[in-house]
Amino acid sequence: MRQWFRDPVEFMERNHDRHGSIFTVKLGALKRCAFVAEPDAAWKVLSGDPSTFRMGPTNQIFRPVLGENSLFLLDGDEHKHHRRLMAPSFHPRAVRSYASLIEEIAARELSTWPVDEPFRMQQPMRRITTESIVRIVIGVCSPERDSEIRRLVPAMLEIAENPLALMPQFQRELGGRSPFGRVMTVTRQIDAILHDEIGLRRLLRPDERGNDVLSALAAPKPHEDGFMTDREIRDEVLTMLIAGHETTANALAWSFERILRHPEVHDRLLAELDSGDGSYLDAVVKETLRQRPILPVTARRLTAETEVGGYTFPRGWTLMPCIFLIHRDPEVFPDPGAFRPERFLEDPKPSSRVWLPFGAGARHCVGSHLAQMTIKSVIGVVLSRAELETDPEPEPIVRNNMTLAPGRGATAILRGRRGTEIRREAPTGMR
Repeated sequence: MRQWFRDPVEFMERNHDRHGSIFTVKLGALKRCAFVAEPDAAWKVLSGDPSTFRMGPTNQIFRPVLGENSLFLLDGDEHKHHRRLMAPSFHPRAVRSYASLIEEIAARELSTWPVDEPFRMQQPMRRITTESIVRIVIGVCSPERDSEIRRLVPAMLEIAENPLALMPQFQRELGGRSPFGRVMTVTRQIDAILHDEIGLRRLLRPDERGNDVLSALAAPKPHEDGFMTDREIRDEVLTMLIAGHETTANALAWSFERILRHPEVHDRLLAELDSGDGSYLDAVVKETLRQRPILPVTARRLTAETEVGGYTFPRGWTLMPCIFLIHRDPEVFPDPGAFRPERFLEDPKPSSRVWLPFGAGARHCVGSHLAQMTIKSVIGVVLSRAELETDPEPEPIVRNNMTLAPGRGATAILRGRRGTEIRREAPTGMR
């Protein structure tokens, strides 16, 4: 358990080398657990019957923060119902409408970067993704509330970086003095803002509503099919705020780290930005998420005895498809250590059965289109406006909350600024 938290990459690779592509582990109180890095077996877990492979029970440590009604914790018909209500806000057509907002935020952030001084790209990427997700999910609220939300969500995650913060055996508030207590104090502050905003959005006429997710969820009346209670909306909005800012920020940090360490990739991207074609940018993002998946594993709890990968697992076992190891399997991705975006332009392209940064099946990330559009938009703004170089020191892969992040924050140096025009072409696949 200690090594899984301290060095997850070494933990996964060592166990894989010793025991093969399916191996059992004990992770603290989770004593009946198996990592699944065999692609067909992992696909069976990810795409199997949701009533047999349940995700909700594996995310119970988040219940005090996210609540009973988060997509992370729901299963079965409740999960399907909530996902159906949220999906329109994250459809590619809806996502395209957010592009100019994200570009504006990225350009404003870029204008503040120091010149000729090393800085961690991860920090401005967090600021960009935090402001973006708050504006997309909550929309326009008072400047005070907007500022508070953008302060409180990262503050919550910073406290939760302590592995003890959400562990069930340490979920005692101690008057707000424990890590868990501090998390809950911040959670209640966020709750107060969200419940006030939900009440306000309930009162808006159709012509007064923005295109933010909160307004869309609060629009239906109690007698309508799409109605969600205040608590349900609160739980889903908080889930989106937390899941939508940290993961995308780390993906952006890794994207710039990878691009700047491969000058041929950088130069080809820059040329493509001038041409308006988005196919290579799309491939670069996919290759980054292959080589540096933000979530190394996902998990499902079995409700019945099940055969996976030639092994029979009893009811109650937790199976963890290991995205990190599948993405590094040389039989799946030849020469996996090479950063080669071209593999996503060649035929046959890698299948969605093995490229799994957003999961698969019924639990495929509802925000995957938004995440990829955000990454592409920010890369486009930054590369078209900034002359960057990387710090030569290698960036180890480290745990950051539940994600994998650059160990040195994707350190870079801004050497100068280019023109001011923001290119607004939609990336390939988003038109």
